Amino acid sequence: MKKVLFITMILVFVLTLSIYAHPPGNIEMNFNMENKMLEVTVPHNSGDNSDHFINNVKVYLNGNRHIEQDFIMQTNNDVQYLHYMIPGAKSGDTISLNAECNKFGSRETEITLD
Repeated sequence: MKKVLFITMILVFVLTLSIYAHPPGNIEMNFNMENKMLEVTVPHNSGDNSDHFINNVKVYLNGNRHIEQDFIMQTNNDVQYLHYMIPGAKSGDTISLNAECNKFGSRETEITLD
């Protein structure tokens, strides 16, 4: 009986945590070849963008970490906007980005430059 109660409590805790914490949504990335600027939109809904937010972003150019940035809050309660200059990027290169929530989960996306 104690085992069943313990397992039930653990399940309730895990399910409750997943309601309040979630990974970022589908990341949008656009790269402007003319000014070598990467524009990123990371959807991430939060009731309080200073308590539940995107806390870390890593940008990779051709598999090599190029940028890593930590945050203490997100742009607003719905999204994190980012702009990065990547001067060495050229046509055919691959840029990937990993965004991590401070509570739970992460998401990665990748683009190949034209």
